[in-house]
Amino acid sequence: MQMKDLHDIFVEALQNRGIKKSTLINLISDILKLEKESVYRRLAGKVNFSVREMGILAKALNISLDTLLCREKRVQWLPVMFGLPSAYRSMDVLYTTIEVNMEHIGKISQAERSETGNVYHALPLEFYIHYPQLMKFMFFKWGSYFVQSEEFNDFAQWQPPARLLKIADKYYDIYNFQKGFYVWDNALVWNMSREISNFHRMRIISTQERNELKDELKDFLSKLEMFLNGTFTPKVSLPSELTFYVSAMNLGFTTGYFASDENSLALFQTNFSFSMIVNSKENFGKMQEWIRSFCKLSTLLSESGRIERRLFFNKQHKIK
Repeated sequence: MQMKDLHDIFVEALQNRGIKKSTLINLISDILKLEKESVYRRLAGKVNFSVREMGILAKALNISLDTLLCREKRVQWLPVMFGLPSAYRSMDVLYTTIEVNMEHIGKISQAERSETGNVYHALPLEFYIHYPQLMKFMFFKWGSYFVQSEEFNDFAQWQPPARLLKIADKYYDIYNFQKGFYVWDNALVWNMSREISNFHRMRIISTQERNELKDELKDFLSKLEMFLNGTFTPKVSLPSELTFYVSAMNLGFTTGYFASDENSLALFQTNFSFSMIVNSKENFGKMQEWIRSFCKLSTLLSESGRIERRLFFNKQHKIK
């Protein structure tokens, strides 16, 4: 039996993207600037894609050639993009990334059936978006780590730009999933509190600003507990069928998937690395299964977990 080579696997990956063949041919034709008949012959195996063409398509369609080469069923192979501290000149890199992801997420969430699953080691945008100081701090912190600019030496002087405020306004409209779950990193609030204290010790934020941030964090925790108790309705849209977990250990990364019948997106990130899978049925399925598996390592705080929920939030409120 003849073994499939990378080219054959790559063609399979193109054909398994969950879109009609005619649409796929049009898409590849536009990307490669080829006649549709030439694209058809390549997909039919009569002509091979060149190395250059495979590279262009892999980049445009978010197909990892490394993943195709390493089809080990027991592991998920992802390309990792490393973020270099102080590597950028502005926040535009982050805003563009968020906008691109929001475009994918919005398309998925508007479908008749959609779901999301998330593991978080830092506060998710949909939870702090309506807290002015927390919102400002989360983006200021990113700028402090990644942007080589003196503007991130003074929290009071830095003002969120209009582009960020537009992202916040738009987020209310796109996050409309029918079903979802959150797995909360055990150390999330502790890490957040420590970062606020570190910026205060470096005199980047004032004592008043530190206190305002921690007051918003405490208010957020109180309202989250009330939401899980069924006594509070948050401003931001959350999945109508939502389960909430806290991990049994410190995870140190954020990952999530967003899926409808036609489209999918999976993300993975740490503080300084990032990966994503877009509309790749096989690879997304592996990633989705991996993300769901963290529910098994966690304690359910929603639904019937009343005692566990009270103990968890009591502990969080003691963090200074």
